[in-house]
Amino acid sequence: MPEHLPLDSARDVELGAALREALAMPFGGAFVNRLRARLSRNRPRSWDEELAGWFWQGLVAAVLVTVLAGWGLSRSAAVADESDTGITSVASQLLEGSTPGTNVLLASMTSTETP
Repeated sequence: MPEHLPLDSARDVELGAALREALAMPFGGAFVNRLRARLSRNRPRSWDEELAGWFWQGLVAAVLVTVLAGWGLSRSAAVADESDTGITSVASQLLEGSTPGTNVLLASMTSTETP
């Protein structure tokens, strides 16, 4: 029995016979179809096929961002409407100095001396 080297260019009788049998009619078409299916299954996807796979996830994310942005804008408009009612916050009253005693309160809050 001759030794076969990995890069032997001699004709392999057994492999040739097996290939001729596999490709003989009526099974030749089925063999070729199986081979093509396996090759296409292992083929890397192109950039446009990869992006097409992310289409629905991107669409859902865009809808969620749009809904959240609209909700945020409506909330900020509601807050702006509430601020026009004439009620001022305690912080703004302290900073304006319109309420009696605010100067003393601010001075005690900002004093750096410890008792």
